[in-house]
This record gives sequence, structure tokens and C-alpha cells, in this order.
Amino acid sequence: MKYILEKNIGLRGWRLVPFAYYEKKYNRRAQGLTAEEYFFLASCDGKTEHDEQKEAEYIKKFTRFGLIAPAKDGDELDEWQKPRYCDNRYFPGVHWSITGKCNYNCKHCFMAKDNAYSMSYFTRDEWMKTLDELDKCGVQFFTITGGEPLLHPDFLDIVREIKRRGMTLDHIDTNGALLTEDILQELKAMDVDCLFKISFDCLGHHDWMRGKEGAEEEAMRAIDMCIKNGFRVAVNTCIHRMNIDTLFDTAVCMAEKGVERMRIIRTTESPRWKENAGDVCFDIDEYYDRMLEFTEKYAATGLTMDIDTWQFLEFYPHLKTYHYRPVLAGCHKFRPTLPICGDNRKELNINSDGALYPCLQLSGTFQKHGWDLGNIKTDDLQSILQESDYLRAVTCTLEKMYEHNKVCEECEYHKLCAGGCRAIASALGDDYLGVDKAKCVYYKKGYMQKTDEVFKRVAESSGIVYRNIDDVHED
Repeated sequence: MKYILEKNIGLRGWRLVPFAYYEKKYNRRAQGLTAEEYFFLASCDGKTEHDEQKEAEYIKKFTRFGLIAPAKDGDELDEWQKPRYCDNRYFPGVHWSITGKCNYNCKHCFMAKDNAYSMSYFTRDEWMKTLDELDKCGVQFFTITGGEPLLHPDFLDIVREIKRRGMTLDHIDTNGALLTEDILQELKAMDVDCLFKISFDCLGHHDWMRGKEGAEEEAMRAIDMCIKNGFRVAVNTCIHRMNIDTLFDTAVCMAEKGVERMRIIRTTESPRWKENAGDVCFDIDEYYDRMLEFTEKYAATGLTMDIDTWQFLEFYPHLKTYHYRPVLAGCHKFRPTLPICGDNRKELNINSDGALYPCLQLSGTFQKHGWDLGNIKTDDLQSILQESDYLRAVTCTLEKMYEHNKVCEECEYHKLCAGGCRAIASALGDDYLGVDKAKCVYYKKGYMQKTDEVFKRVAESSGIVYRNIDDVHED
């Protein structure tokens, strides 16, 4: 009998991860295989006869897991599905700023419309080269961002090329102003099933934050239009002292619209933000306290929109679970060889000028210090992902960081914190391998315990019981 891979399964291998497969829509990481499993799946090509008795275990297992099916006459693998070895380190995703241009003058953003620095973008030849190289390196999942990505004249052509190669566009970051029914229909025609992440900075405050009269109305229109057309929507909400009192009403409004997730972000101390807004940025413990107040009020509503509170808390009303965001490892998962940022090991970050960074939030720090990690417009990506300063930066381990930073190594919370966030360490201390001061406040002032107390009170007042899912206790 002949078998064939299901259409959403593609076989891949990389240095250190030689046997794996991608599942297009359901998992943003490749799944590992044994050599025997890999070569069995490679033989599921619609042409090879299988011994139903000798191979019964694999046939049963991979049919049950939805990786293979009996082949019909004429069935063939497409190019994306066929086994491919990529002679570089494994990175499943990319966060790609296709343009630095924006149509808004946001008070906190270095890519604002009036910032000449941000005028770079990818020309047609440059983005085609970039897609060729990402494909060659086995990158599968795309977050497209800007600036404002819909300002790019080739936006839909870029999406078409991603789809044509069998790769997956799963996130689009946008302010929503340029989104139209025609664009959504084009995406649906291409079978794009992505999450739109739309900026919305609280009811009555969005216009001021974005420097554009009518921005709130435009964002609302975009949110409604996406949901009406069957696209999933998340909102990114920057908070500060001026808009915090409207956060709860904003969350209720978004949840009732059908927004899937709200990401709440503490607006940080950038020079542009200080110049435009003055002293409205939350102190760290003030931010944590206000998020606890919001959490207790929202979690008791029974609304099902998920909440991701930046660097503090995630909770999932539909699952009735919560996760301490600063717990990056765990008592039983910690090891000194963990990377200093797990997210940077899952995703390349490409700026609009082509520069590679561990994450785009670190671009200012790296530019300030003159740290050049490579540029996809001028350099060969596969060579960068074989041996380079970029690769050394994103594979840097905790034990390497501890050579520079003894404070974190000797901290009683080091197994949970795993060094914290490098972007925050750089923003608050100007030291890429230094202490993340926000996490020191979190752990030493008992915010894990305070969070547990909030959910206990929610259970008592509303009957809604949440369960913590973190590994925070030693045996």
C-alpha cells in the first residue's frame, strides 16, 4: 500500500536538528523525529509501496497523528513537503519590518512619520532576495511589521510570494488605518489565516497617543472589519498614567467585539516618549500594582478575551489558567545552558534597513553602541546562521551571561527568572548582559504571591477559579 504526507506536513533538517517536520497551521516550531521516523515519512511520497506488517507501528502512529494518509492514484508531494536539509542553525520564524515608514506620528515610537531615520524599506529586489534566503534556511513562519506594513507598495506581492513558497504568514502588525475590504478579500483568496495585531491605546486616548485625529475611529473600523471577515484579532495597548483609568472599559469593549487577545504594554522610557509625554511613564512597581487592580476586575467578569500583560502576567479566561510572565524557566526546567532569550532563538528579527537584531526592541541599543550583527540586504543569511556575531548573540547562554553578571547568578530567584529580559536590562541599565531591574522588583517585592492572592479573591467573589501553570516549586 502507498502512503503520502498530509498537505500541511513538510520534512526538514538543520544543523543540530537533522530530523524534523513542520506542520503548517498548528505549531510554530518544527517537531523532532528519530532518524527512522524521518526516513519512513520521507518514503510516504505517494509512490513507494509499504509493507503493512513490518511498518504497521509507524503507519498506525502517523496516521493517527494526522501526518500521513493512504495515497490515491496520481497523488504527489508538492515542493514544500519534500525532505530538505538546511545547512544552518534552526530558526522557525521571522519578525520582519518590511518598511520603516509610517502614516502616524506616535508619541513613543522611533518609526513615527516625522522621524527621518525610519524611511528605509525593502525594494522588490531586496525582499525577493530575502524570501529566497529565508526559504533556503528553512524559516517557515512570518510576522510582518513596520513602520506600517500596509504602506509598503508591494505588501500583497510579498504575501503572495510567502504563500507561493509554502511558507506561513501568521501575524500582521498594523495600526489598521489603511486596511480595506479589498485587502482582506485578497488575503482570503490566498487562504491566509493570520492574526491581525492592531494598535489601540484605550478609549478616548488613542488619537493623542498616535498623533492622528481620527486614529481611534480608524482602529475600531479595522477591528470590526477583520472580525466580520473571519480574521482573528489581537489589540496592542500601550498604557501610562494618562490612560490607565480607561483600560478596564477598553478591555470590556474589545472582548465584546470578539477580539481574541489584548496585549497590555507599559510604555517605556524612550527619549522620544519623554520628550512628547513628560512624566507619565509608570514606575515598575506602580505598573505592577495597577495591573493587579485591572486583573482582579477583568478576571471576575467572565469575559473570554485572553490578556497578556507585558512582562507581568498572562491569563486565559477560556482555559481558566494563568502564567507569571517573568517565570522564563522553572525549578525543574532551568539549566545554565539555556539561551538568555528563548524567543530570540525561535525567531529572526529583521529591521527595515536589513539589519539583524536579537529582537527589534534592541535595535536602538545596538545602534547606540555600534554593534553590527549583519545585514540581510548585503550579507548571505545562511552564512550568518552558520557562524557569526549574530548567531553568537542569540545563542548566548545564561552561564555566559553569569560570567559578566554575578548579581543574577547569585540571586535566589535565578532558576525562575533566567536572567529576565535583555531589552529591559538594556533600557533600564544600558547593559545587554546586565540585570533586568524590573524582574528584581517583581520577585523581591512578592508579585507572584500578590498575583495568587488576586486570583483567590476572584474565585471568592465570582466563583471563577483560575489555576497557575508555572513550575515554581522545588521538590
